[in-house]
Amino acid sequence: MSSASGKPDALLVSAPKIALRRALESDRAFVERVYFETQRWIIEALLGWRGDDVESERFAEQYGAPNTSIVTVDGEDAGWLTVQRGSDIYLQSIYLVAKHQRRGIGTRLLQALLDEGRERGTAVRLDTARINPARRLYERLGFTTISEDRFKIYMQSTSCGSG
Repeated sequence: MSSASGKPDALLVSAPKIALRRALESDRAFVERVYFETQRWIIEALLGWRGDDVESERFAEQYGAPNTSIVTVDGEDAGWLTVQRGSDIYLQSIYLVAKHQRRGIGTRLLQALLDEGRERGTAVRLDTARINPARRLYERLGFTTISEDRFKIYMQSTSCGSG
């Protein structure tokens, strides 16, 4: 097809509408479910599964609702992220349900944090399991490894600032 100007029409594919909303206590079951759906294999590989009760208790110790946002895609809850903002920006957690992975959603969320870091002149940092395939995404977006331990790598964006 061609437009009135005689030029071919671009293939119109609408990007999903991504929004964030503050996590509420009523989101707790969703947040925990998404965490274990996306991370159980990593927990099993690195630590061994210690039972549902133990893992739920450990999750409860780490989960920080005040800095957590629910990611919505086209109005549907699709995942969550936790961001700490201080002298730098620390992405503590980002999880998307399987059907919303590999669609550019994580990239757009991370790019927004990187843009914020550039505007503020501060670093964006994160850590992830050494075996997490998302590491490739982080590297593609300009994060570099600043340190490692037995289970995790600690990364910082090289394009935002020194923190």
